[in-house]
Amino acid sequence: MDFVINDNELAALCGLPHIQQLAYLRGIRPYMDVKTGLVGIKRRISYQSISEQLYVEPHQGIKSQNFSRDQLRRAISGLARAGVITVQSEGMQLILKCELAHRDYSVQNKAAINPPQKATTNPHEISLVNTEVWGAEYSQADIAESPKAAIPLKDNNYYIYLLSQFEKFWSLYPEKKSKHKAQAAFEQLNPDPTLFQQLIQALQTQINHVEVMQLRGTWVPPWKYPANWLTQRCWEDEHSTDALQETQHAEHTKNTRKRDAGSDMFCPPCDVIEPERNNVIQLQRYLQS
Repeated sequence: MDFVINDNELAALCGLPHIQQLAYLRGIRPYMDVKTGLVGIKRRISYQSISEQLYVEPHQGIKSQNFSRDQLRRAISGLARAGVITVQSEGMQLILKCELAHRDYSVQNKAAINPPQKATTNPHEISLVNTEVWGAEYSQADIAESPKAAIPLKDNNYYIYLLSQFEKFWSLYPEKKSKHKAQAAFEQLNPDPTLFQQLIQALQTQINHVEVMQLRGTWVPPWKYPANWLTQRCWEDEHSTDALQETQHAEHTKNTRKRDAGSDMFCPPCDVIEPERNNVIQLQRYLQS
């Protein structure tokens, strides 16, 4: 397929990371609808299809290279921040709009309107001369059907959905600091429903773990800023139960010692040696003498 990159697009791409430039030039721009500027409607695209376009085959002295889904998600977010594209996805379908590309306005998406008096008649007219049919039989005019107008996409639908997901995360996170940075990190992560569910469950598990440790009097580190928690993928952290087991063992030992001390209340320790009654023995020897 042939397409032309204009000066505005080149200027916007200048200075961006190579993965963003390649994602736009190889995986997005060739599949743009020249009438609407949208990518992903007539021919669907996905992170997998973009990754296949950016795949580097191994050659002599060159290793193969393949880009992950997270890398492409961050690349598309970078293109959106640069103003090259806007994300207009609906649900799980990836839909992008090339903002700086030229569009073909010569063909408008309008319904064809033919007035009744200019209706196209059937060219194959049947002559009714010398037939047994009395009267004339007219063929119906073929009126051109007007195509259905394209339904425009709702702007910012996906952004509103993403924002609602972030608000759920923000309401649950204990340390509410730097909300703007946390929202930017959440948008860059751009979690799908499966990842978001995993993220929320892991956060709730960590909150319960910290509460149990605090009730047992164990020191716990302070919560990270929510932006750092997201960028460092802290929902994948595993919390060991060693600290809990040590606390339980310490409490058990303490209670056991208390019980031992109570049981020996009326029994003197075995290692206590009674003093010898030397004075009594010496008095008896004195009397005998």
